[in-house]
Parts: sequence; structure tokens; C-alpha cells
Amino acid sequence: MNAHIVNCYKDDFWRSFLPGGYVGVGIMIKGTTSRQLSNACRTSYSMYADMKTIRPGDMVFVHAGQKIYGAFTAKTEFLEDPQAPPMLLSKNIHYYPDPDQSNSGWKNMKKPPSVGYYRRMAIRHFTDKDGANLCYQNGFASNEVFELKLRKKIWSIPERWKYTDSARTVRPLMEDEALKLIRVLERENADNANRRTVKPAGLVGYLPIEFVLNPNVVIDEKIVEGWILDNVGKNKALDSALGEFTSFGNNMPAGYLRFMDIFGYQQLSPGNRKYKVIEVKKAECVFPDDINQLLGYSDWVTDNLASGDHKAVEGAIVARDFDNNCINFVKNFNKTGRRIKLVKFDFCPPNYNSLSIKKVV
Repeated sequence: MNAHIVNCYKDDFWRSFLPGGYVGVGIMIKGTTSRQLSNACRTSYSMYADMKTIRPGDMVFVHAGQKIYGAFTAKTEFLEDPQAPPMLLSKNIHYYPDPDQSNSGWKNMKKPPSVGYYRRMAIRHFTDKDGANLCYQNGFASNEVFELKLRKKIWSIPERWKYTDSARTVRPLMEDEALKLIRVLERENADNANRRTVKPAGLVGYLPIEFVLNPNVVIDEKIVEGWILDNVGKNKALDSALGEFTSFGNNMPAGYLRFMDIFGYQQLSPGNRKYKVIEVKKAECVFPDDINQLLGYSDWVTDNLASGDHKAVEGAIVARDFDNNCINFVKNFNKTGRRIKLVKFDFCPPNYNSLSIKKVV
């Protein structure tokens, strides 16, 4: 199970989302200049990658205003309303028009369409394995998350909610970190332990979010990252290349202002995990820079999460190609007992509805 903190506006959460049994996400289009539209497209890809970390059954907290509320259970993944303006459907969101796809491409947009909460995830109150409702009426101050981080109770939240160039839709948590947030909720509700009962939205007719996988129209690292997140546990070639994940998330901190594209672990037995660090490249792997970047992240995980055991940490680079220098280095490196995987992806014409995956090393 994964766990997450979903960011939304307070009024929307309390007045519309929670009574309706869902959390909604909107797309921001600030203007119609070429720069504004292309930036809005790239921001959308990042949002989709974030949203693709959530699976039905995951634990969810909501960051609204200055509070954290929960706990909730995701009853669906994030889905999109087919009644949204056609240019706002995920398959049409890119800057350059696709001649084979009507309503696609924002380059010639003259006026932004009406933007609403067309991406929704159904939620219900969270119940533990004993059937107890752990969805509390009162939230806790959002800054308490950073107090937990300072006390080294959690690590996957960075030093502040928003950096100048990044506002997240979904912030992943590891499952054991989510239990720390539950304890804070229990403390804040100790004298008035009212529980919420939330009926999930039906979302009948809503559709899965799609990625634009045609490199003739757009190629973006976040699209590749999002496709991987969406296909973990679903795509045989990907699962064969990367192995099993018990819990995973994206854009995870590995020190100050350093972020792993994808991080997760495989729970082997109680107290025994194999940690996995995945770096995604939209084009060819650049040797040795990309290898050094991956090793820097892996070393941080070794020191801070794996109790110094290098063999408990596995790195992987997913890229469109690798040169012989990179391949030969990794083959020799793996003889030391540490492990790096090289995984090649490619696009799949003529339908461009998936990626092909091949393990190189």
C-alpha cells in the first residue's frame, strides 16, 4: 500500500469535495502566450505523474489551508470527466497540434477554456485492519509534518511545502510514515474523537488519465515517469525489469533540494527491505553524469534508510538508449555486489498507446 498527502484548496475540500466523496484537481492556464501554454502543458504532465502514484486502497491525507485532514482511503485512481472541454482531456494536452488527433494541441488557443475540477478521485473514510474508523473530524497543523521530519520520524516530505519552481499535487509517503500521521490525528482528537463517515463518489463514466506517448508531438521526462508509475505491477516487461514494489512514490527527497525520480522498496520480511532508486531520462543516458547522479541518490538511501548496507539498495536508470561505455561500466560495477539496472524504453508506433521496455543490464 502507498500513502499520500493530496493538496487542495480549503473551500473546495470542505464545501464540495468531502460531501461529494471525492478530491478534485484542476489545471491552471494563466494565459495564451506560447510560453504560458507550453508551461501549462509541462505542469500538467507533472501533475499526472504525481496522480499516477495513487492506487485504489491507498491511504490518503488532505492538505487544505493550514491543516492536514484524514485519514481517507482511495476508492479509485484519479480519473477524468469525459465531459470536460475536449482540449482539456489528457490525450489532447500538448503544445503542438497532432494532425491525427482532433482537438489536440494548445498552440493556436486564443482563449483559455473553462477550467474546472475535471480530475477526480473517489475517497471514503479509512478503516484499519480491525475495521476501526480512523477518519477524524479535526485535522492537525500542517507544520507538524516538518516537526516529525526534524525528529526523524518521517523523511519523504521535503523541507517545505513549496519551492519556488514546484507545487505538488500529490506528495507520496511511505506506509510506515502514514502511521505517524495517524498518531498525530489521534492525539488532536483525543478529547473529542468524532469520526467522519464518507460515502465515495460513483464517478460513473469517468476515464483513466492518458499520457501523450507520440514523440513526434511531445516528449517529456514526466510523461515517461508517469507511464512507469502507472504500469508498476501491471506491465510484465516493466515488472520483469524493475522487480516487485511493496510501496513507491515519485520526486522523493534525497538530501536538500535533491530529488529521486522514483523511489520504492520491496518488503522481503518484517524489518527487511530491498530499496529501489529509479532515475528516468527522456533521451539517451549520459555517461558518466547520469550514473554519478544515481549513485549519489543510492548512497543517500544507504546511509539514511538502509543502515549502511549498500547491498540492500538497488539503482536503475530508464532511458531511451545507453552507449557501450555505460553498459560496460555497469557490468563491472555489478561485480562488486552492488547493483545498477539499465532499462531501455521506446515508443510504439503507429498507435503510440504504450512504451516498450527492455532490460539491457
